[in-house]
Amino acid sequence: MTTPSTPSTPIVVGVGAEGSGSALGFAVEEARRWSRPVHLVHVLQLPSSEAYAGLYGEALEGARATLARAVAEAERLAGDEVAVTSELVSMGRVVDELTKRTSDEELLVLEHRAFGRLHRLVGGSVVQSVAGRAHGPVVSVPEGWSPRAHPTAVVTAAVQDPIEAPMVLRAAFAEARKLGASLVVLHAWWLDSGFEAEVVDEAMRAEWADRWRTELHPLLAPFRSAFPDVEVAVDVRHAPPAEAVLDAAEVSDLLVIGRRHHLLPLRTHLGPVARAALAHATAPVLVTPESPVTAKEMRRERRVNRLLETLAPID
Repeated sequence: MTTPSTPSTPIVVGVGAEGSGSALGFAVEEARRWSRPVHLVHVLQLPSSEAYAGLYGEALEGARATLARAVAEAERLAGDEVAVTSELVSMGRVVDELTKRTSDEELLVLEHRAFGRLHRLVGGSVVQSVAGRAHGPVVSVPEGWSPRAHPTAVVTAAVQDPIEAPMVLRAAFAEARKLGASLVVLHAWWLDSGFEAEVVDEAMRAEWADRWRTELHPLLAPFRSAFPDVEVAVDVRHAPPAEAVLDAAEVSDLLVIGRRHHLLPLRTHLGPVARAALAHATAPVLVTPESPVTAKEMRRERRVNRLLETLAPID
């Protein structure tokens, strides 16, 4: 394995055996906007049975060819504006090796391929596994994706809980500024009840929307001040959250979602909405790391504040 030095913190691209053209396109454009280099990583995947059959040398040559093709494509896209480096990992687990190359300062870009259900059951999803363990932000780019032919770019930040909102909003505002895009802060809610149609009426929808906007306002305020050039809209939808997020991705250039806290069990780091977005979104999905403040501490503070509100005298 070789580890070439890079001039500054790179945008890392995980190169798959089947190719990663869409991920390369996204990463190069992102690197151009942020004035950063691109670093390509390909991990040789070889079943142990084949390794002992003497096929390692042939597989290694194939891996080198895969990486060389990716480097050539990245250099074609980058021209003279973005530096491109590469790395071949000749031994290791794909998820582990890619996770090692994530940090607070590094962005990892992966391509999501629409494999069938059987493949997912046997091999799992590399994108979801890495996004659930990463130490920094991860972008999943759908296979075949290309930038929208639309005069006005849109970044959507999907926020389900104010506790997890700051990291999502920080990343979304920064990306919106770099893209010259407007920002939509999306919150979707849906009652987990068979009586949804009976219970929810126009008054309840309006009340929920007002309550959410009130709760979100103090979280948005510092970002509005720091990014006065970013146009912001808040969209509160009465719809199943996964459905609302996927619909929003259809009209977005980037979808930003959050991870759950690292103290939670590993398989819960990505919630059902995040998993649905990574599996089915038609736009690139940026998964942000969790807030440095523990979710438990923030929930405790919210419970105390709500208790104090109930004890406050009524005028």
